[in-house]
Amino acid sequence: MPDTAAASPLAADVPSAPTDADLLRIAQAAARFPRSVARGTALTPADMDQIARRFGGMLAARFDGMARLLAADAAGLGLGPALRGWGERRFTGGMAAAERLARRLGVPLETGLLTAAALPGFAALPQRDLPRLGATTGAATGAATGTATGTATGTEGLSRLFHTLCLGIRLRRPDMLEAPGMDGSLAALRDWCIVFGLAEFGLWPLLPPADRRLLLGGTAEQPPLFLAAVLRFRWDLQALADRPLALRQWLRASAAGEYGIRLESTRPPAPVPGRISVIGPWRNVLGLSDDCHSACLALDQLGLDWEVTGTEVGRHIEPDPDKIAALGSHAVAVPRGERALVTDTLFQATFWALANWQRFRAFRRVDLFAPWELAGLPEGWRLAARLLFHTVMAPSGFARDAFAAAGAARALRVTSSVEVAGRPLAADRLALRRRLRVPRGKRVLVTVFDFSSWMARKNPEAALHAFARLRRGVPNAVLVVKTTRGRRARGAARRLAALLRRSPDVVWVDGVWPNADIEALLRGAEALVSLHRAEGFGRNIAKALLLGTQVVVTDWSGNTEMAAEPRYIGVPPARLVPISDADYVLGDGQRWAEPDARAAVRAMRRALVKRVPKPGRAALRFGRARLARRIGRAMGVLPPRP
Repeated sequence: MPDTAAASPLAADVPSAPTDADLLRIAQAAARFPRSVARGTALTPADMDQIARRFGGMLAARFDGMARLLAADAAGLGLGPALRGWGERRFTGGMAAAERLARRLGVPLETGLLTAAALPGFAALPQRDLPRLGATTGAATGAATGTATGTATGTEGLSRLFHTLCLGIRLRRPDMLEAPGMDGSLAALRDWCIVFGLAEFGLWPLLPPADRRLLLGGTAEQPPLFLAAVLRFRWDLQALADRPLALRQWLRASAAGEYGIRLESTRPPAPVPGRISVIGPWRNVLGLSDDCHSACLALDQLGLDWEVTGTEVGRHIEPDPDKIAALGSHAVAVPRGERALVTDTLFQATFWALANWQRFRAFRRVDLFAPWELAGLPEGWRLAARLLFHTVMAPSGFARDAFAAAGAARALRVTSSVEVAGRPLAADRLALRRRLRVPRGKRVLVTVFDFSSWMARKNPEAALHAFARLRRGVPNAVLVVKTTRGRRARGAARRLAALLRRSPDVVWVDGVWPNADIEALLRGAEALVSLHRAEGFGRNIAKALLLGTQVVVTDWSGNTEMAAEPRYIGVPPARLVPISDADYVLGDGQRWAEPDARAAVRAMRRALVKRVPKPGRAALRFGRARLARRIGRAMGVLPPRP
């Protein structure tokens, strides 16, 4: 995490910065997501493949420390064997051939392997931040010379840094050997790296000035090495081989545009003082996107300067036009805030941090607003919660306790706001007639869930079984099952469809609805039924209460804080059952609730009794102003409560 103990107003609460070993443990947990990692598990080549593919930014920025871990094989991480196994998968001929190439290039194989793993991350580093590789700017020793199309390359005058990058590029791009003009020689490898590899990975700005002069300027006795290299791949330039002045003119006029030669170093944008960068899935139809949306509106209510940038979501997650209209004017591709508020799961927040480590560590302070549905955090992710964020804000005490037990420096309960469209009732009725066909005179119960939130956790089967028993005494009841993204979850959707075939008076509708239509469905129902096994917060439950609809819910996990609401009807859990990774994300060793089936039927029957419950405090509990005050205090932009 950023070194901000001196600058933060909460310096006493700031956790210590993660060590390189800590970061590797966190990266290993991220690489195996959604599977759990047991304590002390060594890195594997498969772990290294995921880390190299996704988190090169962290490896490049912490290259010095990773090199020390590699040399010492400290903390039982197994970095060396994992890197060698990863390289062996990528290097035709195995490690023996890789070692021979490393000797010919005059660089240690281990350094080349680590460079290959970190290679995509180097492009984000300015030359002044170049880590240990910066010490390899001297001329390589033992590097052989080669020829290209009969012209001496003279690459023995280039630095060890260049040769190290060549080895890394070779490991990253084994398909280079299939390119026309490649003959398997060392000279061909160097030529490909000069012409294509340096530009592809954005490495030109990292080369020392002496290398650039040899590659692009040449000497009085020798033409630029780039020209000698490009002749291998450009048969149309062969006619100019005996016309050095014409070749140099082509180099000055066309080479940069055709081959992407860029010599200026990447300059990250200067942070804007006082600005807060909100990082999260702000533009999608997703519960997490609602949290991000609420946080942005809360910062806006506080009158703060803020911007929003997206985290990764699945391609199948649809955009939400309402959120785009509300937040789009604040959207940026690269965050420029002085501080950051990440509003996503701990997992996605960690993925973003590791992939964008150079930017992440530049924030003066990073806070996290995240849900979590189980009672504890698994190994590896505890380190992330403890070491990456100044404050972890959770939408319920249940989730807060999980982060606190993981050792988060400052874990707070900050209930999210729930935004409603407030559409007129007549428009609601019209929207529902278009969306649903429910016979008149029926008493409507509703269950709502998203297949991407795991059907095992949402547990619609319990609602269906309870409704089947309820129908025997209440024949005019109908259950509406509203789902999202069922077409993507074909296996789970087929299981649900099989249950529905045996369940009369059940209407199943799948698809992405605007928030206003979801609100219309909840407002027009007798009750929302959510017999889930675990909830981090329960946004649909909160929304139903806010709209004046009763809720029949499993009385366990994050939603229990709503139990004081008059419209809340809790179903006690019959027991807590152990789960595994197959049941839910990182579920190994965890437990969740199995709702009592008989109590569920009684609760649904109670919800159908004609009564007018007293209004509760939902409007205050889930209000934007309350969230703004709590986020402001948690982030230190408002004074603490006296």
